[in-house]
Amino acid sequence: MIYNDESTNNKLLLLFVLEKLEMPISEEILLQICSIDTNWVPYLYCKQVINELIKSGFVTRVSTNTNSPLVSITQDGRTCLAHFYNDIPLSKQEEASNFIKENRLNYRKKQEFVADYFRNNDGSFTVSLKILEVSQPLVDIKLVVSNRPTATSIYNAWSSKAPEVYRLLYEQLIDG
Repeated sequence: MIYNDESTNNKLLLLFVLEKLEMPISEEILLQICSIDTNWVPYLYCKQVINELIKSGFVTRVSTNTNSPLVSITQDGRTCLAHFYNDIPLSKQEEASNFIKENRLNYRKKQEFVADYFRNNDGSFTVSLKILEVSQPLVDIKLVVSNRPTATSIYNAWSSKAPEVYRLLYEQLIDG
């Protein structure tokens, strides 16, 4: 990047990533993409950059029915990125574009297919399975199972099985 200001470079990179993702995403996943999985921006700086982009109006928080709001690039953010697009080195653009292309679906699954489980007073376990959309949950299922291995098995399978479960429920209950 042409700028010597690391903060500006980091802001442009995050705007670039948000634009390439083409969907609102949780701050947690944005941090994972830019800091944990790629080391493009140090974690603490990344958190600060997200907050500065929100404060400046280049990124906005999108309210959801879950506890964590999503972030999305605004029109002002797109305009800013368009003005400084050439200041992001082509090698970094290609690296980020390829990484996002290869991993977008996995990040989307992490965000939209949510699972958790907890122990009940009687020793059984409740497994909570959700399919989320930006505005509301599409599916919210709670299963009570007798033991932890069963609960963890359901928990671990959810991200790959959620689309099939949704399709089956839809066919049986709505199309049926």
